[in-house]
Amino acid sequence: MTLSALRVAVARRSRASRRTLPASSRLPLSALRSKLDEESTDSTWLLHPDGVLGRALLLPAGATVTVPLTLSGEALFSGRAMLLPHDWRDRHGAVRVSVAVTDTDGHEHTLWSGTLRTSDFGRPRGRPVECQVPASSTSLLLSLRPLGTRQYRSVERAIWWEPAIADRQAPPLTRSARSPVSTGSGPSRRSGKPLISVLTPVHDPPLQMLEAAIRSVRRQTFSDWELCLVDDGSSDPEVIATLERHAASDPRIHLKRRDTAGGISTATNTALDLATGEYIALLDHDDSLALDALRRVADQIALQPDLDMIYSDEDVVDDSGFIEPHPKPGWSPEHMSALMYTCHLGVYRRTLALDMGGFRSQFDGCQDYDFVLRLMERSDRITHIPRVLYHWRAHSMSTATAGGDAKPLAYLAQSGAIADHLDRSGVDAEVEFAHVPGIHRIVHRVQRSTSVDLVLALDGAHGLAEAAASWLVQPHPAWRVVLAGPPQSLEAATAALISVGVTDARISTVPIGAEDDRATALATAADAATAEHLLLMEDLAAGLTHDWLTRLIGYSNQPQIAAAGPVVLAPDGRIQHAGIALPEGIPLFVHHGSPAADAPPGVSNLSAVSGVFATRRDTYQELGGLDPSFSELALIDYCLRATGVGKRVVIVPDARLRATGPDITTNDLASIRRLRQGWTQTHTRDPYYNPHYRTDRGDFAFAGYA
Repeated sequence: MTLSALRVAVARRSRASRRTLPASSRLPLSALRSKLDEESTDSTWLLHPDGVLGRALLLPAGATVTVPLTLSGEALFSGRAMLLPHDWRDRHGAVRVSVAVTDTDGHEHTLWSGTLRTSDFGRPRGRPVECQVPASSTSLLLSLRPLGTRQYRSVERAIWWEPAIADRQAPPLTRSARSPVSTGSGPSRRSGKPLISVLTPVHDPPLQMLEAAIRSVRRQTFSDWELCLVDDGSSDPEVIATLERHAASDPRIHLKRRDTAGGISTATNTALDLATGEYIALLDHDDSLALDALRRVADQIALQPDLDMIYSDEDVVDDSGFIEPHPKPGWSPEHMSALMYTCHLGVYRRTLALDMGGFRSQFDGCQDYDFVLRLMERSDRITHIPRVLYHWRAHSMSTATAGGDAKPLAYLAQSGAIADHLDRSGVDAEVEFAHVPGIHRIVHRVQRSTSVDLVLALDGAHGLAEAAASWLVQPHPAWRVVLAGPPQSLEAATAALISVGVTDARISTVPIGAEDDRATALATAADAATAEHLLLMEDLAAGLTHDWLTRLIGYSNQPQIAAAGPVVLAPDGRIQHAGIALPEGIPLFVHHGSPAADAPPGVSNLSAVSGVFATRRDTYQELGGLDPSFSELALIDYCLRATGVGKRVVIVPDARLRATGPDITTNDLASIRRLRQGWTQTHTRDPYYNPHYRTDRGDFAFAGYA
């Protein structure tokens, strides 16, 4: 890339005019220069300020940095707009940042703009920015505009972290392993890398969004791709011209036009027929890929060559830039059965997609959900890349903005796709709508004769009568109570149960010594239980939802589910138990102490549950029962042993109970150390707790992407 001699002019901007600042007000940069990295395949420039900020450009509010440009072709600008830590911690300010260019006629064009709000607490790493710089650009403008409103006062500064521009048309030089940007141009493939076919059905999208989608593929840092565009009867001649122009400019872009619209499944299947790659990636015509999306996918395939499905995190963007990240858990089959959570970016083995018959038109609008449900019946070779590789465009007709309201028929069709999946899988259940659009309740049919033992360890009868009264009014009839405790406690407990109507036939007692701790008592009671299912109740709790017991044993009855836990609320209504995450091997009690409304909205897979959970007795015996040496962490240890042999754990949040006794959450450091030691021998992170969540708390607080 040929850049003219760089000169920096710092200007203070207003809506009406721009004037040059005196020299004393200019940015404290010791160097702002072009840099030609002769060992890489691209020419790049970086900004280097004075001081400890490193490769960053500090801008005061109202300032613009102007960088003269001479480009040999279209270029790529990248960087990250950020607030300084001291500015976002007070959570009361905002500022507007933008990237613009001027052309040969002197006209200014905004390429990107966005708002940095200090209220976005937990996102101090700012907003990643990538935009195309037209070849006709004569200067690049990085600006910071004050944004004072009733809600926010203006922030006085912001930084661009590692702003860089790469000329895609520059002649290649000697390759280097440290090359920051790869052009991805040319039809040739690199040895050992899979060819990835990007499938994009097109039907009259906004033109600028279509351009952004196609360019996001063409600018990939990975070259072994092909873009299969299918125009599904578009009526806008500019859309058609845009497709033809791109197809003519790159041999890796294939275009097929349909005279009449057949719907998104038909168009995607047509694109699938065009594809020749080992894997297919789905890209909507109004969304875009992250710069390194396909490279990261290819790297993951290199690590796991037998993968049939790869999915990533995504974010939602609009015209102002970044809105919201969507961090996702690792592969979670029960979560998937209730919610299409994998979404974008989805990458699938092409031969498997063909064997499955592609996408089904009767599920247009949720065709990708139906596709994944069918895929998971054939393969569990599925992995998650915890990086934002896909930018989901939010606009009036997008589900990213309006959810189920944007495509109500698609939302209704989801239940049919789930019902088909359950039927094919031999799961006897009904599908109901949950209270959150897009999330469903899988209601398993449970035989009334299915026996359940409610297993308790007691050192007294406090709260037992209140809890037992709720057990009597839930609809599942085949249950008993198995109690373990010192003889005097058992007498009081039996009397409390009988006082509220629990018959002698439902009560079984197991005496233990006064010196035995709670974990030993619970294990002793569980070992004595004889029912098909055990409801291990470490914390004595009363049912709140009508069918809580049926919901739990419906899930624990599934062959691969080792434990199904409810949400247990404390007496004050806050969350006491809602699952366990172990991002660093130390148990985090998910949402502990949060309001009940913060509980997960749908069934989710987790590494462990605590307090109360249901498990089949044959699973309990297969796993060797509870290990009392883990004290109050015994239930967590049980779950981790279950996941270690390939079984799964779920939280069923619409099954709710309320603790009638004290919160016995423990800080048993010796047990925590043992648990962590065993966990870290087989895990580097919790597969269900995204690594970009904060690890010092269990409320899924987003910490940002590095």
